[in-house]
Amino acid sequence: MSTPFARFTSPAHQAPKDYKKLGMENELSAFETDWNNNVAGWTEMAIIGDPWSNLNDAPRADYYNPLTEGFGEAGDAVISWTPFPNRLIAFLTPPEASNNPQLHRPLTMDEVMSLADSGEITVDGTLYKLYDPSGSAPILKIPAKRCPEIDWTGEYVDFSPSGPRGWLDEYCEWSITYDASGSKMQSVMFTCENPAYYLTMWRINPEAVLGLYQMYVDPAVKLEDLYLRYTVDQPTGKKGDPVMDPTTGRPAYDVTNKWNRGTVRVPGQSGGALHLTSGPNTLSAEIYLAAAATIQRPDLSFSDPQSLICCAQYGQNYRNSDPHIGFIANRAAARYRISLTDPVGLYIQQPQNLSNWKGPNGEDISQYWKITRGTAGTGPNNSDQILHAVFDIPPSAGFTINDCTINGQKIAHIGDIANQMKIALSATQMTPSQPLQPPMKCVSSRSSGSMQPWPVQFVPIDLFYGESPTDLPALMVPGTVNSFVLIVQGADKNTTIDNARIEFSNPGIKAKVTKFLPDASAIPGQTDGGGTQGFIMDLAVSSSANPGSVSLRVLNPNEPANPSDADHPWESGLAVIPSH
Repeated sequence: MSTPFARFTSPAHQAPKDYKKLGMENELSAFETDWNNNVAGWTEMAIIGDPWSNLNDAPRADYYNPLTEGFGEAGDAVISWTPFPNRLIAFLTPPEASNNPQLHRPLTMDEVMSLADSGEITVDGTLYKLYDPSGSAPILKIPAKRCPEIDWTGEYVDFSPSGPRGWLDEYCEWSITYDASGSKMQSVMFTCENPAYYLTMWRINPEAVLGLYQMYVDPAVKLEDLYLRYTVDQPTGKKGDPVMDPTTGRPAYDVTNKWNRGTVRVPGQSGGALHLTSGPNTLSAEIYLAAAATIQRPDLSFSDPQSLICCAQYGQNYRNSDPHIGFIANRAAARYRISLTDPVGLYIQQPQNLSNWKGPNGEDISQYWKITRGTAGTGPNNSDQILHAVFDIPPSAGFTINDCTINGQKIAHIGDIANQMKIALSATQMTPSQPLQPPMKCVSSRSSGSMQPWPVQFVPIDLFYGESPTDLPALMVPGTVNSFVLIVQGADKNTTIDNARIEFSNPGIKAKVTKFLPDASAIPGQTDGGGTQGFIMDLAVSSSANPGSVSLRVLNPNEPANPSDADHPWESGLAVIPSH
């Protein structure tokens, strides 16, 4: 049995509230249509999996699409985890960390807490950072081999995920405001809100995104502050210029703009945490992970989260989130088919025992914890659907966060607060009407001779060279011609513009490849991008092209003509969308 379902809704049903606050109710319908199309595309991509470059990674038949099957009635499973970045603990605190060629000793938990707050630490007089595009300090290194377990004596590589707060990779990020002395924490913003919500809103009207920044981050935010800009000279623009999205005719959105960047906020100047920015912290990645986890693995050795993630190769190992999400989803999928519950999203859960949060003189400070976006107690099994929250002690109180205690312990770092919280998602279970998908062996790479190109990202050429982190389906407007870049994994390196073969399911779309890139950029939202290739093409969309979902596939030159769908599957997740 299933419940009919017609449309994916915005996380925490936030969109109607936002557009009403903004006075832009006339744009809500366009947003809701685009949002449904985005989630539908990610869902289809997740179900398809990767049959092109991997073995035993597809299909994910026990993850269902509620738009076609309705939602199951077997109950909801709420999956939660602690938002403090466990990879910092796992790689830097064990005794074996003495093998780290930089540190030569394990870090203490206080040091790791400090590292999470700032992204840097000084050890034995040397400053190390987790992210530093300027190259002013060495990047902290971690073991390269982590499966089936950490190899402490092998090769070490730069910490990842990279980014201004890339290390906050548990689907929860924060930004701290310090007091006038610069040494004590006065306030902190927490967010678990996905960037795709804002990317979707921006494509319709950037002024809407600006309005939310001014409401929730700082009234000083200007529209041009939010523009994605070239970091170096590129074929499509010069360093510092806005990156134009030719499909909208406007500058693209920068998810790590100066008001949503790093872990420090300076009111009126920079910083804040409106939405997530770490590469793996995307909604598309969450859906893809949940679907990948439905495949059962027969080997009993894969009975713990770390072993399973090494076997199934989804997400990032040693996080609190990905291994745990995958493990719980996998256990549920042993009996039921599953799909993430609508509204699909990641949600902050209310901190534990707020009554035990006290000021320096025993003051009740629970009043300073405020839900700014989302709601409490409205999710499955009375879970919370909080998107954004602040813990803000006003200067008039006469004390700071560092003067307060939780359960009698001083708050020294934001991690002390984060460890009182949970992040959660939920899955809706469906009783299967036929036998579940048979178990598969561990994921492995196809042989070079059988590998097919896996389409993983499709963006306008300007966004490609502008290094846009978007994971939205490509916007293809009827009656337009634009240059796009299709990024794939597994393309034959001997491909040329003459033997390149790209097929679209919509006959109103025609592509002419103008350049093949043997090496292309990493894929946003993919935690293990691997080697990628790119096809630069001129894409013509007929004025009569039917709106709706579009599939594509890329055939290597040595593949036979007109292969069947079974021999070479199609990738989903694109769409022809009329201009707004």
